[in-house]
Amino acid sequence: MKNYVVAMFILFLMAGCQTTQVRQATFEASTVATQTSKPEFVYNPEGKEQFVFNEKLASLQKYGYRNFCKSTKTCLDRLPYEKYVGMKGYFDTEEPIKKDYSGYEFYPVILENGEKYYFVANDKYGGKYGPSSPIISLEDYEILQSFSPEPLIPGSTVELVGNEIVAGMKFYGLSNGKKVSENDLDLIREVCNHFGNKPEMAELLLDMKIDKDEVDRKYFISPRGNILRSEAKLYIGFNDMDKWLRFKVKYYGDNWLFVNSYKIAADDYRWQSPRMVFKRDHSSGSVWEWIDVPASKQEIEIAKALAYAETATIRFQGSKYYSDKQLKKDQKESIKKILNLFSLMDGV
Repeated sequence: MKNYVVAMFILFLMAGCQTTQVRQATFEASTVATQTSKPEFVYNPEGKEQFVFNEKLASLQKYGYRNFCKSTKTCLDRLPYEKYVGMKGYFDTEEPIKKDYSGYEFYPVILENGEKYYFVANDKYGGKYGPSSPIISLEDYEILQSFSPEPLIPGSTVELVGNEIVAGMKFYGLSNGKKVSENDLDLIREVCNHFGNKPEMAELLLDMKIDKDEVDRKYFISPRGNILRSEAKLYIGFNDMDKWLRFKVKYYGDNWLFVNSYKIAADDYRWQSPRMVFKRDHSSGSVWEWIDVPASKQEIEIAKALAYAETATIRFQGSKYYSDKQLKKDQKESIKKILNLFSLMDGV
């Protein structure tokens, strides 16, 4: 009996020791987990300048985002597009912490996923939000997100249906499949407002280049198109008091002609200019010689003959040689559009 009691006492002690060891091991694991876990990151810009990773054209998405570096010495990183597009971040300092000899500035930034980088900018390329920058300001992003469709001008059937920022410039997508920059849209609306907000005028202006002379308060409206070719075109000028047409004829080629006159052959129509003083310029192996004159009845007649001819040829006559250039279809259509636009202006 005595031996039985002793054996039971030993078994009891052994069982108690095992229980104590299990509890001790469990406590230690809990303690280690508490010590090594990281606190969850909280995105808190606290009034600092925020930005957003901008959307990129489909063809450029595979290249990801550049300008985000792990150090201020090397910057070979490219952040994957799908992961970062639309993500916010903020500049941790107002001023760059480093500027190298080439003008590149390094700004510490913190992203909303907790990652930290140096964002590289250069004033020569537009600064933080320049044309090639992968980011836009949060303010611009919110403006883009709040966009709602609206007519090109009041009464127009063409609507602005979307917007985007490309190379630092804001563009609007139109319901007719075209795009217009924010600056061009403002100019189109200014011109239309001056002439009674005619919807057909606004739609014609989408194909025009509008230049505004702030000093003299003048506008000039000319056809868009390839300028590296010979041409004959009409363009419009106007101010608060008047409007006018001008006629420009230009030779473009590889060799000087020293043009002093020109001849028009538009189907059966023929016209020979008098001797004239052409201006001249050259660049990169190409030359151009041109005249730019007020469009009288004679010039308007010439322009119409060229615009409506099946074959429209201009013979540029030089001191020794001449060169024949045919107007392309788009050039002839541009003359028609300018004449149409000018007639709409006459209605005011």
